[in-house]
Amino acid sequence: MVQFFRSRQGDDRRRRVVADEGTGAAGTPVAKSTAANRSSARRYPAESLREHQPRLIDFIPQKLPKLILLLALGLTVIAGIEAAYATNALRVAEHHLPTFDLTAEGSLNNWFTSLTLDLAAVVALVVYSLRRHRLDDYHGHYRIWLWVAACWLWLSVDEAASLHESVQTTLREFAGQSLRETEMIWVGFYALVVGGITLRLVFELRSCISSLVALTISGVTFATALAAHFGFLPPNVAEYGVLIEEGCEMGGSLLLLFSMCLYARHVILDSQGLVAAKPAKAPKEAKAEAAAGRRSLWGRKEKVDQPHASVRPSSKRSDLDSVEAKAHNDNEDEDDEDEDGEGNADSGHDVHNLSKSERKALRRQQEKQRKTRLG
Repeated sequence: MVQFFRSRQGDDRRRRVVADEGTGAAGTPVAKSTAANRSSARRYPAESLREHQPRLIDFIPQKLPKLILLLALGLTVIAGIEAAYATNALRVAEHHLPTFDLTAEGSLNNWFTSLTLDLAAVVALVVYSLRRHRLDDYHGHYRIWLWVAACWLWLSVDEAASLHESVQTTLREFAGQSLRETEMIWVGFYALVVGGITLRLVFELRSCISSLVALTISGVTFATALAAHFGFLPPNVAEYGVLIEEGCEMGGSLLLLFSMCLYARHVILDSQGLVAAKPAKAPKEAKAEAAAGRRSLWGRKEKVDQPHASVRPSSKRSDLDSVEAKAHNDNEDEDDEDEDGEGNADSGHDVHNLSKSERKALRRQQEKQRKTRLG
């Protein structure tokens, strides 16, 4: 018994030693002290974590005055570039500086147009990231925004790297075509591809009228720049063709970016439930339209009938229903004939409580009384 007691005390002591090895000097676990050391070694606060960083949609202004202010700032930059070229304010040795030369490739106006088109492509991707979560888009119309983003990005690269000029040079060298013919080829290609995507985009922007108007003005501005490039301007403004062409290109790209931002703002507000839905038609208007009828394929008016009563299911119908209904109708007719008689029957009799044979006997008695009175 003494040896067993001693061995038990030794076991308890060993357990205490093992427990003390896993504990620090201050009595805290080793794992906790290591985590504390790691947290003290961090050089960034908790505000630097991903959940505290701004999202991409936060960079799109959601207030209309901010968008208008950015548009005015862009128009001011365009006016400054145009004025620097038109007034010869920046001249070095009788030459324009290449940065402000509107006719030179890689100048400031080309980079401005390319930058605005790049931003328009980014905004289109933001719209795509939101529109793909719309609940009533059963046909997947949101995919058009991927094509829109790719189109604006291609136009940006073309403006910055002068891709269509390289294609024109290649066609002139290997196909023997003139400059005007090669220009018409790339204009026709762009009109087919870009015009088709833009036309489809018009149907997408119908819910935001301001964005649709800005896109329409942008298209007219680009068309004016194209007319100035081919020399279709009136003779009195032909000498300002370079200013009109480059100014319209920069203005058209800026208005395109403005249109994309307006629709992105509309989608953001709509996703947050801040856009009022279209009111449903009143019941009176719906009934009036149903009464007026609809026009058929050949233009004739067809009346739309009101909904009919539903038929009882077959499990609740029987072939005897018609027989019972007929018998009930015959009884009602006989009762009517009895009531339509001369009224000589005893008023104390309850006709509805008589059987069929008793009603026939009563009717024969009334007929005899009528003959006796007439005879």
